[in-house]
Amino acid sequence: MTQLASVFVLYGGIRPMARALSEPSSNVAAWKKVGRIPAEKQPHVLAIGLKLGLPITAEHVVFPLGRPHAAYADLPLIPVPVPCDRPADSQRPAAEPII
Repeated sequence: MTQLASVFVLYGGIRPMARALSEPSSNVAAWKKVGRIPAEKQPHVLAIGLKLGLPITAEHVVFPLGRPHAAYADLPLIPVPVPCDRPADSQRPAAEPII
């Protein structure tokens, strides 16, 4: 499985991306720090990237730093049993049926 290039790398860095989007570089840096682009900005980021001829897709915009755990996506899930040797204190006894 191939890892997507970061949208910030595709734009050439935080400052070039901020310039292209007419956004303060502090906003773009915050997007990179939290690992997401606000939903209302995503269409604009995609449109400007395509206009500039960048090889950008919607997936780059939704997952700007790449898909989380993309390296582990091909591994099978291993079920792990959860042992419980005592009843929960919060369980109530079964109520008598009302007839």
